[in-house]
Amino acid sequence: MEGPATRTRTSEQLFFLRPDSGGHEIATQTQAGNLVIGKESWPARLQGLGNSARAQLQSALLAIPTAFNCEIDRGTLFLFLPVFSGIGAIFYFNAAVEPRLGAVLSGLTLLIGCHALAHARPMIRLVLLLATALVAGMLFGKVETMRAGTRMLGSEVTTRMTGRVTAMSRDAKGGWRLTMDVISTARPALQYGPDRITVSARSVPRDLRVGDGLAGLVHLRPQSGPVRPGNYDFAFYNYYRGVGASGFLLGKLETVPVALDTGPVATTLMAIANIRQQLTQRILRNIRGEPGDIAASLITGQRDGISDDTNNAFRLSGLSHILSISGFHMALVAATIIGSLRAIMAFFPGFSARFPVKKFSAVIALMGSAFYLLLSGSDVAAQRSFVTLAVMLLAMTVDRAAISMRNLAIAALITIAISPHEILGPSFQMSYSATAALIAFYSWWSHRQGRRAFRRGVSNHLLLALPLKAINHIGAIAMTSVVAGTASSIFAAYHFNNTAPFGLVGNALALPVISVFVMPFAVLGLLAMPFDLDWLPFTVMGQGIEIVIAIAKMVASRSPSGNLGLMPQGTLVLMSVGLILLLFLSTRLRLCSIPVLATAALFMLRAQEPGIIVSEDGKLVALRTGDRDLAINRTAGSAFSLNNWQQGYGINEVVKPLKAGALSKETQFECVEKLCTAREPGGLIIAYTDDRKQTVLACGEGDIVILAFAGAPTICGDKNTLVLTKRDLALHGTAEITLKPPEPLPPTIARNKSPEVVLAEANDSRLRRLRSASINYAVGPPDRPWNTYRTYSRAARNIEDYKSRKRVNADSDEAAACEKSADC
Repeated sequence: MEGPATRTRTSEQLFFLRPDSGGHEIATQTQAGNLVIGKESWPARLQGLGNSARAQLQSALLAIPTAFNCEIDRGTLFLFLPVFSGIGAIFYFNAAVEPRLGAVLSGLTLLIGCHALAHARPMIRLVLLLATALVAGMLFGKVETMRAGTRMLGSEVTTRMTGRVTAMSRDAKGGWRLTMDVISTARPALQYGPDRITVSARSVPRDLRVGDGLAGLVHLRPQSGPVRPGNYDFAFYNYYRGVGASGFLLGKLETVPVALDTGPVATTLMAIANIRQQLTQRILRNIRGEPGDIAASLITGQRDGISDDTNNAFRLSGLSHILSISGFHMALVAATIIGSLRAIMAFFPGFSARFPVKKFSAVIALMGSAFYLLLSGSDVAAQRSFVTLAVMLLAMTVDRAAISMRNLAIAALITIAISPHEILGPSFQMSYSATAALIAFYSWWSHRQGRRAFRRGVSNHLLLALPLKAINHIGAIAMTSVVAGTASSIFAAYHFNNTAPFGLVGNALALPVISVFVMPFAVLGLLAMPFDLDWLPFTVMGQGIEIVIAIAKMVASRSPSGNLGLMPQGTLVLMSVGLILLLFLSTRLRLCSIPVLATAALFMLRAQEPGIIVSEDGKLVALRTGDRDLAINRTAGSAFSLNNWQQGYGINEVVKPLKAGALSKETQFECVEKLCTAREPGGLIIAYTDDRKQTVLACGEGDIVILAFAGAPTICGDKNTLVLTKRDLALHGTAEITLKPPEPLPPTIARNKSPEVVLAEANDSRLRRLRSASINYAVGPPDRPWNTYRTYSRAARNIEDYKSRKRVNADSDEAAACEKSADC
């Protein structure tokens, strides 16, 4: 009787080995003219090949249950629990209406009960377990939304505010960025004002500290939505950060006494915030210039002082992950603490022999990482990295493998349970995909290297071992960059339209400098501060950062464009599924990822790009032309939106409108008396106006009409036109209009028809294109807690825009750019 091993080996052989053909045969030809191979004719040979293919297909189908059972025996099923929990959270955040808590709890209770009753049906229990994880993810999202409960400002307003400073940082231009808890408002007093705001100011009172009270005139605006569909949603993420409005301060600020929150948690956090601010100033005194700003971002998380040019250089060179505190920084801090403690303990062999020094070092590293988390401002990305590191350090204390896919799954489950909205952001997706790819790759690589070392033996000679270790170290850095960069490039291409083609070179050159001269000396600088000796480690750290900046700018100047174009959401979903199957599965079932990834690539190649883009404020309209140019309706549009559109849609040049009478391109906007018109490549006319008096002319000339004023009509009389109003944009955000390609008319048919018939057919084709036009808004229906504020905006209520004084209008573009860069 066959055992399990024999059956598994036989099925694997049937699946991957071609049946023996009986040796090599010599082809001959019979007198009848039939070509034969040995003793078989071609028809018999083809029939044998068909039978062989059927046998291979049958063996493949039989091998699937065996491989599936092997995955379950290895514990792979546990890795999919955070995946399905994350899917449930995504379902919750993308639902059209807010799910009721009672409905979610009822569904979860039902699934748990069914799972308990189906103990005799393993497959049914498996399905119910994954469904339970999915509904649990929805529950996590619902609980977080209820816990946040942020009050969002509905429309622009200028008011006199008194508030308490909770965070402050200085930007690259010398201005200040303040996060404040609102205590009171006056003239006018806001009936439903935000509890926390983020504002920019040109100057602040001297010796201002976190916890002090400020009073002054402030212009507040609602949070903005995505600049284009699928892009970063400022309102969504600020809702979960508790920030209900953004704006800028006007005039002189005054320091006023305010009541302090006397709770123990609030007092502790306020003290840590002041320590963080003082530490930032001390770092900037020891490290001058932009290296000091980067050093502050690595230690205290305040990165507002880094210039746009340096940020762009780090992004193009694949080093932008260095500027935000993440798992890389947490791991270096923990490694520095563990390495230093174990090196010190080596001088005390008696103590080291009697006590578990490794476990002591892991516990102290965990405490040091927790202090680093508080010191860095406890950003969401840093919190997630700390959870992952804490799981691995705690695994060391119980003699378990620190770095494993199971520990990563536990960390992901904890992160999704605490902060599920982060699963929609680039930070969560890129960090966990890169970490999972590294664990999967080095697990395979170490197993492979172990077998090779066993076969050939290992040389213990020092002169031979040192060069080999150096080569292996350099190769490990290169492979780490390749593996992590490849896995995270999927999400970088979707969120940032950048894949950093020379990221391997940038990371291979910069990571050794960061690992040796930057982060270890940052830890030493913190330890030396009580003795006023921090200037020495910080000097070395500053020199290391200067080298990293030079590497980033050198690589960025030589890097080609890494923009792959617009990636549809379907492509992102399929690539994520394919990556999960490739990394989590350990048997040949991982080959299922190949068709999934191939389908994702096909979807991206066949993606239809929008022809017209309209900003959410209705001020900027862009028309895609055939030569990848972008014609806009304003000579001075929003720089932030234009740069985002250029990068997201792969635009080569922005074409500004011309005045009447000037020679223009066919698809260029022409603006006369607040009426702008342009012809898209298929022949349809786009008409735009923000003046009510031009409504009749716009409807008369345009096939697609954009009326950017309050109270605009939704139709243009009896004419078949597509009308987009300012109210539509206020409720649903930025709009993408996608049109089908024009239908070419065959020349031979056109010559045999009268001009009237040809004109009528062209008009019918135009109407068909208008009816097939689809509008994709950046924001769904305003029925979710983070976007219900849109229904209270002036444009949504058909009220004219708020008219403020000249200074507000002059500073609005600058403040908007500041808001975007800080929140993104």
